[in-house]
Amino acid sequence: MIRTENGIFLLETENTSYIFRIDEKGHAEHISYTGRIFPSSEDIAAIAGPRDIKIGDGTYADEENPAYLPSNILYEYSAPGKGDTRESALIAEYGNGLITLDLVYRSHRIYKGKDLTDSPYALSSDHTETLELKLSDTIEPIEVTLFYTVYPEEDVILRSAEVRNSMDEPLVIRTVSSMQLDTDDDLWDLISFDGAWARERHENRRRIIGTEHIASRIGFTSSEHSSLFFVARPDADDSSGTVMGFNMIYSGNHLERIEKSPFSKCRILSSINPAGSAWVLEDGESFRTPEAIMTLSDEGLDGVSWNFHRFLSRYISRGCWQEKERPILLNSWEAAYFDITEDKLLRFAEKAAEAGIELFVMDDGWFGRRTDDTRGLGDWFENRDRLPDGIEGLSAKIHALGLKFGLWVEPEMISIDSALYENHPEWVIRIPGRTPSPGRHQYILDMSREDVIDYLFDSLSKVFSKNVDYVKWDANRNMSDYYSSNPELRHQGELFHRYIQGLYRLMSKLKAAFPEILFEFCASGGNRFDPGMLSFMNQGWTSDNTDIRSRIDIQQGTLRGFPPSAICCHVSASPNHQSLRKSGLDDRFGPAAFGVLGYELNILKMNENEMDAIKNQISFYKAHRRTFQFGRFRHLPSFDKDCIFWSIEGDDEIIVMEYQDRNGVNIGRHHRLIIPFADENKSYRIERREKYISPEDLGELGESYSKVQHKPFSITVSGSVLKKAGIALPNTFMGRGFDENTRLMLDNSSDLFVITPID
Repeated sequence: MIRTENGIFLLETENTSYIFRIDEKGHAEHISYTGRIFPSSEDIAAIAGPRDIKIGDGTYADEENPAYLPSNILYEYSAPGKGDTRESALIAEYGNGLITLDLVYRSHRIYKGKDLTDSPYALSSDHTETLELKLSDTIEPIEVTLFYTVYPEEDVILRSAEVRNSMDEPLVIRTVSSMQLDTDDDLWDLISFDGAWARERHENRRRIIGTEHIASRIGFTSSEHSSLFFVARPDADDSSGTVMGFNMIYSGNHLERIEKSPFSKCRILSSINPAGSAWVLEDGESFRTPEAIMTLSDEGLDGVSWNFHRFLSRYISRGCWQEKERPILLNSWEAAYFDITEDKLLRFAEKAAEAGIELFVMDDGWFGRRTDDTRGLGDWFENRDRLPDGIEGLSAKIHALGLKFGLWVEPEMISIDSALYENHPEWVIRIPGRTPSPGRHQYILDMSREDVIDYLFDSLSKVFSKNVDYVKWDANRNMSDYYSSNPELRHQGELFHRYIQGLYRLMSKLKAAFPEILFEFCASGGNRFDPGMLSFMNQGWTSDNTDIRSRIDIQQGTLRGFPPSAICCHVSASPNHQSLRKSGLDDRFGPAAFGVLGYELNILKMNENEMDAIKNQISFYKAHRRTFQFGRFRHLPSFDKDCIFWSIEGDDEIIVMEYQDRNGVNIGRHHRLIIPFADENKSYRIERREKYISPEDLGELGESYSKVQHKPFSITVSGSVLKKAGIALPNTFMGRGFDENTRLMLDNSSDLFVITPID
């Protein structure tokens, strides 16, 4: 709900209140973003406090108002030049290098729903309301419209800005932010999600000191620094305390700035990264920023995560797969790499069907001259030496086995050794006169060009129309040699953003043409995992790294801002192909179940016991798939430094995973399971999923373990006990042999428990 009276604006969700006002100088001044309150005008004045603080060397508004200090005011949207020396939301150049702007209120309007920006954008519902706040410079005809769209049930406010030039001369946008939030104190921790290829989105927390930048300059969202970030009170943890969360619905270069001012204020900004970028507006033209997501919870980090999960599932993910359960797949990559033939693929598929897998995916190596990673990209037609009956023939045979059929593509890239490059070398992003830098022996197509988009749409449409059910869309290198031969560019600084706009246009056309295909985004793993991609493709490849220990950190960070239905998790081979770490087959299944399950291993090499284990995994996952993909994810407390507990809550069950990093020897105590959100008025049945243990994993102890009659774990307890005291789980092996209650929890192992409420 959005209300306004006497220059005060109140934006309310079910659990939050966002307040700002138009101050005495006409500026939009932030008052508070907090848990839900019901303030009067007097209350709001009390929250803001009197304007009576003076600073020794501060620049003030005018001689009549020495306490009006721009560098100490909480603005809704800032620009440089009038005394605010903090990071600016907008820097726009006019008049031979001038950047000073003084943005004041002109008008506003409130309406149901939201306007539809250029794709991607969030959808709306009957409960959605939008505020448009028009600001303009006091001298120059430069206008900024701020958009606030409120999603009450999800406790989300969506932010964006539009800059319009009405001068007779060009306006060059150097920096433009989607969202600005100024807070009245600086007692906050910053939580960012950082890493690199194969270790994406690791959670990092630190106190805000000075100015923090989170940024991508690679052309994509980046596995190095996600656009997702949290700002939390120092005492906030997983389940309690005030936390704010932010992300952008965008897939290109981004910049997040979090600045602690000298006067104990904090400024938070989300924007397209201005590094190497510029946007030219002629008279009458405008530029609209991507939408930024802003949410707040007093229930800790998991509370903010739940807001993100609901919002992304309802308003970002869309199409026929939005609420549909995702199929379990087998991908050919780590089983065969480039060495594929139709016969080998069919043998994989036959074994997959036997195990209960539902979708078979043919990865790289099926097209053009593509027999290794040095050639073939851009030539989107099947290699008939490898697929004598073509994609259509292979698809028919896969479907005859009762499986869906999918394939891998990398449309944005091009190999020098390709028919496409021979015909269109001008389509490569490269600087004339310079030798471009390769990445993975490949180069990048100029997606800002409409002829490139047309070519890709036509060639990919021919492939996708051959009974394809699923597409994995990859992009395996970062951008370099920034130059476009596109004559429509007014400035080379437009390339980064126009590239992303072109990508979105292509995906929009393909989604419209093939609405039934399940698209999965990928960029060398999780290099472009963002809400922008999720608005076109319902799920994403979380990381190329499928090692169990690595995936705990990767998935934990990803789940902070993305729902399980968007996170693809595969059971792969042991030793793992990225870490060489060994782990048990059922141990790998634990974290892989917390999302969209898949397999990426040579299923033809599995023995009978291993195949039975995979069949049992798939049967278990199917029985609980709705919970795993669409349930509420939470972290549970752990009293053992080597254990992590995850939970996911469905309509009528809770599933818990216990992950053990390292097995303790002679520790003399049980691991304890506590469910802080258990209902004290109910009882709960807790059952452990029996898992397969390979005798080879136990060496000489395997025989003695197999002789023990192991007792299944099943117990019923009250909700109050489960919530407050917790239960002792069966003991793990501690060095003194096995008995009927011994659980085998090795290093890098997991256990799953199904918890069912009983009224």
